[in-house]
Amino acid sequence: MKIPKNILLITFYWPPAGGAGVYRWLRFSKYFKKNGYNLTVYCPENANWPIIDNELTEQIPKEIKVIRRKIFEPHKYLNKKNSKGIGFSQSKKAGVIQTLIIWIRGNLFIPDARMFWIKPSTKFLSKYLKNHPEINTIISTGPPHSTHLIARNLKRKFGLKWLADFRDPWTQIDFYEDLLPSKYANTKQKKLEKMCLIEADEVITVSESCGLGLEKISSRKIHVITNGYDFPTFDSSEIKLDKDFTIVHFGSMPFARNPKVLWDALSELIKKEDTFASKLKINLIGTTDYQVIDSIKKAGLKPYLNLISTIKHSESLKMQRKSQLLLLSVNNTGNIKGIITGKFFEYLGAKRPIIGIGKEGSDLEKIFKTTQAGHFSDFQDKESTKKFILNSFHLYQQNKLFNTAINIEQFHSESLAKDFIKLI
Repeated sequence: MKIPKNILLITFYWPPAGGAGVYRWLRFSKYFKKNGYNLTVYCPENANWPIIDNELTEQIPKEIKVIRRKIFEPHKYLNKKNSKGIGFSQSKKAGVIQTLIIWIRGNLFIPDARMFWIKPSTKFLSKYLKNHPEINTIISTGPPHSTHLIARNLKRKFGLKWLADFRDPWTQIDFYEDLLPSKYANTKQKKLEKMCLIEADEVITVSESCGLGLEKISSRKIHVITNGYDFPTFDSSEIKLDKDFTIVHFGSMPFARNPKVLWDALSELIKKEDTFASKLKINLIGTTDYQVIDSIKKAGLKPYLNLISTIKHSESLKMQRKSQLLLLSVNNTGNIKGIITGKFFEYLGAKRPIIGIGKEGSDLEKIFKTTQAGHFSDFQDKESTKKFILNSFHLYQQNKLFNTAINIEQFHSESLAKDFIKLI
């Protein structure tokens, strides 16, 4: 009888935390026991997660052991309105206090604001591993990249195999320069990053371009395992769609993600097409940056805008299936070519047409072509955006606006989990 391998996963995001950082490993974890692996998850007990979704705890496989330890996060004591902004949506323009807080985060909290979790976690897990010698592999998933430093410490101490999973880049992440790092902070960040990349037995990331970026830093092979989804089985023809012609975005929309080309296209269409104007609805579900709202207003689209605060994930999935068009916009920043958000795969599961706004030649455009999930437009391509929306509207009028994506099984969480297990 084959003895199962025992793995320790170190992650900051785990239910009841909600949001994008949770789903990758919550979905992968379901398939480890099935493939002969026991998984123990280490995560914070009292973390200052930006989103709480208690319903997600029901999705944790019963066979997984979860161990938690308290975490000290000094930034949570700062004024929330002032501490928000980097990589997130803002309700107003940054002031002097917020800029100072951002500088503190970028220069004193290295590698990130969860740095005070590293030493206590190393001590706690060292004791745990001594009492559980059957654990022979560690997986760390970041950001926050403090998780990788915990894993590095444990590898050095116990000689265990270590797999480092980069859901996002480290110093190449889109908002890195917005943290205002000094020369000293930048040097230290890059030193820690390279050290983790070199010392890990295997390094994994979510897209080809992100992989190339990490390879350039470390001069080693980086494995690409995208995010994925447990695609549900349902008859999309039985779903009662929105009566209006809804274009819906789910999740936060910071200013860097503002799809201005879409607002410009819609602005022209409502002026030329009266019927289109009478049916259009723009639903933005989640936190939306004030500058995005301003650009929508300037485009004359305020009467069509519906802002909805954060909702439970289960409700989000139901709304996705009812939407006429699903909007996916990515941050227009330096690492744009490597961004493939987990939301894309979730949208695939909704079986609705997707309109994607991003960079021509990016990994996201490639995956749109592979799956034929809808239409992809460059940030500057107003004409093709307008054409796709108008064609979609005409299909909507005939009750024929549907989409069946292809080649999606390779992105099923079970298939991707098996790819990960092969590296263990």
